[in-house]
Amino acid sequence: MSEPLDVARYIFMNEEGELRSGWRILAFFMFFILAASLLMALSKVFTTLFPSFNASLAEPAASDSLSTSGLMSLYFGNLRNLAGAAIASAISARMLERRSLASIGFRLHRNWQRDFALGCAMGAAALAIAVGIAAAFETITFSVQTRDLASISKGFMIAFLFFLIAGATEELIFRGFPFQALVHNLGGFAAVAITSILFGLAHLANPSASAFSTINTILAGVWLGLAYLLTRSLWFATALHCSWNLAMVFIFGLPVSGFTTLDQLAWLRGSIGAPAWISGGSYGPEGGVAVTAALVLSTIAIWKSGLFTPSDEMLAAIHHGRREPAFISIVAAETESTPPRSEEHAETGSDVETRRAAVNGEPDGSQNSNGDER
Repeated sequence: MSEPLDVARYIFMNEEGELRSGWRILAFFMFFILAASLLMALSKVFTTLFPSFNASLAEPAASDSLSTSGLMSLYFGNLRNLAGAAIASAISARMLERRSLASIGFRLHRNWQRDFALGCAMGAAALAIAVGIAAAFETITFSVQTRDLASISKGFMIAFLFFLIAGATEELIFRGFPFQALVHNLGGFAAVAITSILFGLAHLANPSASAFSTINTILAGVWLGLAYLLTRSLWFATALHCSWNLAMVFIFGLPVSGFTTLDQLAWLRGSIGAPAWISGGSYGPEGGVAVTAALVLSTIAIWKSGLFTPSDEMLAAIHHGRREPAFISIVAAETESTPPRSEEHAETGSDVETRRAAVNGEPDGSQNSNGDER
């Protein structure tokens, strides 16, 4: 390895002929920044050509009431971020790992509707447990804010679409290509640990953020990371994320991660009292121990439920290079079956069984037990 070319190859490339995971992740964020910047520039050009749209595309002030233009601005901002994340994911997946955008997690595989429905139910249930704990200690009280059925229905649809877009964007960034690159090269445990810490740090700039809220956000990263590992799809994780935020804001009228932007759409109005270490204070329940308990309980319940396994379609779609190292067993052993041939990969039964062994942390003859970095 004395030759400069050999040294450069060792620094940048792994044994699979791909960029090392760290460089792939750096490339993803470069693509994301470039895509987001380009979309922002196009938005400015559009508003210059059509000034009547300027109010809808401008960033609303935090103190602004939720007007129609302010709501449209929030939606456009969310859609712009989602588009940037999708573009970066598509480029990274195709160029760096020779796979499709759908393989990142939003492929319409056999179980996607079931995963999404269960995620919606479990995310809302986990949040309800947290609120119930806080209410039991009389640190949160409620009053009815909206009684009109038409207003409640309208508020639900607006909030649901908003949090669905926001949740999908964050999942693409934190449990999408970067997370999956770490899983492939370092294993599930390292991927969850690294991305969960970054997920927590990314929320430090939120209003009223604290050490407690950061710890809870890191726990939420573990919760959502496990949701991906169990399904190798982002439908379940996105549903958990969306329904948690939706229940927080629309049902209970509480701040979500320090923000109260959509509280006018809520059915109930929540009032947060002391002590803040239980209720979360002005940051919302995510800043208190009630959410800590709910996230731990929900994570254990999901992990031990046995309800989730990766579909054969997703196992085929995510395949690139060699299998990931068996550093940690996440998924319980599955019943052996012969999977259908993928449209993207024509595989033998042994290929899929090899990847099933990888998901379950079972060694095979293709890699030594040390799981070397590729």
